[in-house]
Amino acid sequence: MFRTTSTRVSLTALATTLAFAPQVALAQDNAETAAQPDYGNQILVTAQKRTELAKDVPITISATTGERIRELGVTDLDELSYYVPGLLIQEQSANNPGIVIRGITSDSGSAQQGPRVTLYYNGVDISRSRGSYQAIYDLERVEVIKGPQATLFGTASAVGAISLVSAKPREGFSGEVRGGYGNFNQTLLGGFLNAGNDVIAGRIAFEWRTRDGYVENLSTNQDKELYAQNQFGARASLRFTPNSDLTVDLIGSYDQQRNGGTPFISGRFPAFAGAPGGPANAFGPANLGGNPAGAAVLGSDQLGLNREVYDLNLTAEYSFGDNWTFTTVNGYREFDSREVFDADGSAAPFLEFAEIADGWQISHEGRFSYTSDKLRASAGWNIFIEDGRQNVPFSTEEGLFLQCLTTLFGAPLIPGIPCVAPMARYRPRR
Repeated sequence: MFRTTSTRVSLTALATTLAFAPQVALAQDNAETAAQPDYGNQILVTAQKRTELAKDVPITISATTGERIRELGVTDLDELSYYVPGLLIQEQSANNPGIVIRGITSDSGSAQQGPRVTLYYNGVDISRSRGSYQAIYDLERVEVIKGPQATLFGTASAVGAISLVSAKPREGFSGEVRGGYGNFNQTLLGGFLNAGNDVIAGRIAFEWRTRDGYVENLSTNQDKELYAQNQFGARASLRFTPNSDLTVDLIGSYDQQRNGGTPFISGRFPAFAGAPGGPANAFGPANLGGNPAGAAVLGSDQLGLNREVYDLNLTAEYSFGDNWTFTTVNGYREFDSREVFDADGSAAPFLEFAEIADGWQISHEGRFSYTSDKLRASAGWNIFIEDGRQNVPFSTEEGLFLQCLTTLFGAPLIPGIPCVAPMARYRPRR
């Protein structure tokens, strides 16, 4: 069993950036920019810690509005890869997303190491892999910034950054309920309700998705098929604008996953009776039974992921003078996850693992900005505190472990006895 605990505090004071614009047309005030209509790819972004058109940002950025995401039918984080050039998100499970930008990967599962692609949710770093997955629903936009962004997004953004911005409450009353049904009994139910005036407005959004697993598990002691999905997310937002100079946003989110196991299917050991070896089709039937004898160590003998994430965000922006703005972004995030998986990919209780990870983080950012026709400057500070724990318990049957391990190297410890019986129905001794 491995255990790591980390606590980190970082403070950067007066990180100042200056940008001179040789042409007035390229340095418009925020009020003018916000007033411009949205035509085609003219999307308002905040990649440089200020609101501006995506086409005016002097860095490589791909931005997509929430409305466009819905039109494309994107319902999960990894599906963004289909529409963003240079981005690949490999979602082995919601507990372990691997993000690749321009061919450079960032898939470390360490509780101590910051990934090279920073994931932001409403301006707050949520990059720790076991707590980073965020459901894609009711978003205002998604920004993918490619290349090193250490100045704006912290030293961990060596490859790039992904910023998810949820839809904010608006003036007026509106609502929506949507649903869907697909193969493998896939169901979708989601929507939002928005109400308010020009001073205070609120918004509630949710999404619930379920699906039967599409990889059959032949094991008799498992309740779910592999790749089964049961996810729920809810978000409550409140916007307070007492005057034209002050905007305060308070956002609370909850995400939950109760997903089936990931099929690590062996390419060598048989999965079912009569099979000469591992299946040729990685999505064919598997026989992954976990290890009931090791359930006390693993936390459960049921393969799959149990995960909960709580997130609270408070952002305020105050404009004063003719050109000054003060912005503060504050966040608290807590996650608790347990994933049990059969790493040997066979019916034998050879390599049975679990990962139990939990943690919390608190962040605060304060920033003064000055914007005029010829000069842009900002100075601020950032504080980030986190505490994380990661356990990786392992369970096996000693005699079977030695037999399977030596079989992999072509010299079984006891000749003539296979790791997995011909009927592929090994069960650990109780």
